[in-house]
Amino acid sequence: MSVLAANPVPGQPAPTGDAGIAVRLRGVTKTYGKGPTAVQAVRGVDLDLPANQLALLVGPSGCGKTTLISIITGVLDATEGTAEVFGNEWTRMSPGRRAKVRATLVGFVFQQFNLLPTLPAVENVAVPLLIQRTGRREALKRARQALDGVGLGNRAGAMPSQLSGGQQQRVAIARALVARPRVLVCDEPTASLDGNTGRQVMDLIKAASRGSESEPRLVIVVTHDARVFHYADMIYRMEDGRITSMAPPDEIDHAKAQHEDTRRRPT
Repeated sequence: MSVLAANPVPGQPAPTGDAGIAVRLRGVTKTYGKGPTAVQAVRGVDLDLPANQLALLVGPSGCGKTTLISIITGVLDATEGTAEVFGNEWTRMSPGRRAKVRATLVGFVFQQFNLLPTLPAVENVAVPLLIQRTGRREALKRARQALDGVGLGNRAGAMPSQLSGGQQQRVAIARALVARPRVLVCDEPTASLDGNTGRQVMDLIKAASRGSESEPRLVIVVTHDARVFHYADMIYRMEDGRITSMAPPDEIDHAKAQHEDTRRRPT
C-alpha cells in the first residue's frame, strides 16, 4: 500500500531554516467564559512538533486534547498566544483565507468515519476536492488513486453500508489524504476497530507521516489506545490543560498509561 505525498500550501513561502518544525505553539491558552465561571481548557502551552513524524497526544478525557487540536488546526482561536503550522499563523488570517488554507493544509480522520451514506466510496473520497472546486473528472481520478493507496481500489463503487468498519476507516483515510495535506489529524482512529484491523489502519497512518524534505508532513493521533503507542515517534501527555511530558514510546509505561487515559474526568 502507498499513501499520497503532501501538497505545498498555495502562497506559502519555500521552506527555510525552520522547515523541520511543523507546529509551533507559544503561550497558547484557551479560556471559556469570563469571571468566576471561566474555565481554562488549555493553559500556556509552548510546543514544537517536528515534521515527518507521527505524534501521539494522550491524556484523560477532559484534559484539553480536543481544544488544543482545534487550535492547532485553526478551528478555534486561542484566547492568548500564537499557533503556527508550517509557517501559517492562524491569527493573522481573515476568516476566508483561514478556511482556504485549512482546506489544503489539514486533513482529518474521525473515530466514527463520518462517511456520507448515500455516496459510494470513490465519491466520498472526492468530496474534499469537489469542495475546493476541482473538476469532477479530475476529483474522481484522484479519489480512485487515493483508494488504490489504501488498498481499496476494487471497492470504489461500494456504499459505506457494504464495507466493514476497517474498510470504512481506510476510505476515511483516503478522503483525508486525497488533497495531499501537510498535517493529518486522527481522532481515536482505532477505537472502533479490532486489533488486527487497527494495526492495518495504523500502518497506513504511520506511512502517511513520512513526507519529504521538500514536502514535509506531520501526523497527530489523539488516542486512549495503548496498543498503538509503539507507532509513535514521540508521545505527548496532556493533563489539566498542559503538556506534562513527552517521551518516545519505549520509555512509556503502557499499562499505567492505559489505566490513566481511560479515566473519566468531569469537563
